Amino acid sequence: MAAPSPGDVEARVKKNLEGTPYEASALTGLSGGSVNFAYTAALVKPLDDGTKEVFVKHAEPYMKVRPDTALSLDRANFEIECFKRLSETPIIGKTDQGDSHSITVRTPKYYHYDEANANQILEFMPQGITLKDYVPKYYPESSDSSEPEAREIGKTLGSWLKGFHQLAANHADFRAVAEKNGQGQFFRHLVTFAWLKDRVEQYPAVLGDAKDIFAEVEQAVTAELKDPSKTQVIHGDFWTGNLLLSDAPMPQDGGNVILFVVDWEMMHLNVPNADFGLMIAEFYFFSLFKSIPAGLWMLEAMVEAYGPVTEEFAYRTAIQIGAHLVCVLTDLNRLPAEQLEKAAAIGKDIIVHAWNKDRAWFETGDLACIFHQVK
Repeated sequence: MAAPSPGDVEARVKKNLEGTPYEASALTGLSGGSVNFAYTAALVKPLDDGTKEVFVKHAEPYMKVRPDTALSLDRANFEIECFKRLSETPIIGKTDQGDSHSITVRTPKYYHYDEANANQILEFMPQGITLKDYVPKYYPESSDSSEPEAREIGKTLGSWLKGFHQLAANHADFRAVAEKNGQGQFFRHLVTFAWLKDRVEQYPAVLGDAKDIFAEVEQAVTAELKDPSKTQVIHGDFWTGNLLLSDAPMPQDGGNVILFVVDWEMMHLNVPNADFGLMIAEFYFFSLFKSIPAGLWMLEAMVEAYGPVTEEFAYRTAIQIGAHLVCVLTDLNRLPAEQLEKAAAIGKDIIVHAWNKDRAWFETGDLACIFHQVK
């Protein structure tokens, strides 16, 4: 049976909203996203808090851009459980009073979930843009003037992530939900570590000498996932593409800028380094491949705000960063062909030196800040 057309899906979602507080006078499809259908709904009647527009996220039992790829609707249930729990116990990252800008990091407000029709109703970010696209748009390649606000973005993200990890590490109900998302855990491990051996075959001249270490790393990380004492609830896909803010320069008049942490379908049990290292790798991407200094500024500020870590935590985070460069960045069509081997080579060096616990090597490089937090 053929999948319904996007127009049919939109009409059905609009029909689902009729007779509810979220009935829409107009439903507008949003671009982007490969898995789910997303819309803004202009409400027939404002909500009690004055809200006139909401974000509607709809799931089908298949991938939006590949209808022949079946997906479980459980992904929407996992995500909404996150929003419910983070609404009950909000985690907020904020800049300090003396900072140049006012920035707040949080999850969007949760309004409603229609499980029967797989429709999430959430707070809408007007003129939203991902941090992935915001950084190259608003931070020129060689501009020191953007350093204070770039560091403040990193700082608020670091404080938010630390707060989330601390909450998640001690929340039994949250863990029980995340434990059910084996698919999320499998996918994160697959694309970050199981693919190491494939990359050796793909780039033998660059990665061949690290084949044995890559195998040991993959075995060690696999063992981690089987040890409940080492895993906790994580976001699972914590990167710049899942952070939303308004598509405008940072206000200079003290106005507050909000960053939403979105897309929680990958929430699962893993080590916290999986979130931490992934975001560090994505900030590093801006510096390494886009010549945007703000990447390192955000990286350093996030690491500092995350706070003290053990030396073992620092090495494990470095392994996550290196594996992301080797496996993920070489697979996303975000780099020209001539830079793919560079990503693989840099990632390999990070993994090898982290596996060998070569702290001196890190202390003289771009990732030294991770080890400066070791207490």
